[in-house]
Amino acid sequence: MGKNVEEKREALFEKLKDKGVSSERRRYLRRVAEEGASPEVIKRLRTDMKKEMSVQDLADLFGISRQGVYHHIKGDASQLDQGDRADLKELRPFTVPGHQQQCSLYNYITAHMKFALNPDPSSFTATRWRELRNWWATLDESEIIVHDPDQPGNDLAQCGGWRLEGRVPADGDLIVRPHGKPTAQQRKVFTRKVIDQALKRYAE
Repeated sequence: MGKNVEEKREALFEKLKDKGVSSERRRYLRRVAEEGASPEVIKRLRTDMKKEMSVQDLADLFGISRQGVYHHIKGDASQLDQGDRADLKELRPFTVPGHQQQCSLYNYITAHMKFALNPDPSSFTATRWRELRNWWATLDESEIIVHDPDQPGNDLAQCGGWRLEGRVPADGDLIVRPHGKPTAQQRKVFTRKVIDQALKRYAE
């Protein structure tokens, strides 16, 4: 374990002690910290100690990043701190003017993000889930969605700002082309695999 990780962990235990967390509970936290992070443990701690431990505290306990904590809880926003919910905005691959957010395409992309982060159809209305599945089915694997604020309205988006382009090797299996270099989390969210797995699993 690196020195910096160890220092952060010890500082965390001092903070928990000052907050009145019992020595028995702190011993338990030391034990699970040594065993390493897992989705089950992190979710349990977020339920049992949400008042005492923030997402950053969990990251310091296990020697991982906040994004690592987020990965373990599979994007369940209910288990994130308010600040971390705001961080989800960083997953959006485009900076889109307000009037171009009115297009159905923008809403479909948002719905796709929500599903990728929490792959549970019950979190959508029946109508919205059907619309999302129908939209997925229209996506051509040889094309990729591109946002260009200067793009005039077209059949894809009457409000403008969107077009389809042929896929190039650098796009990988993404369904959208981010304005900048895609982050690791964006690659997980916007991979074609999310769609293929969902359509196969929830085929009617």
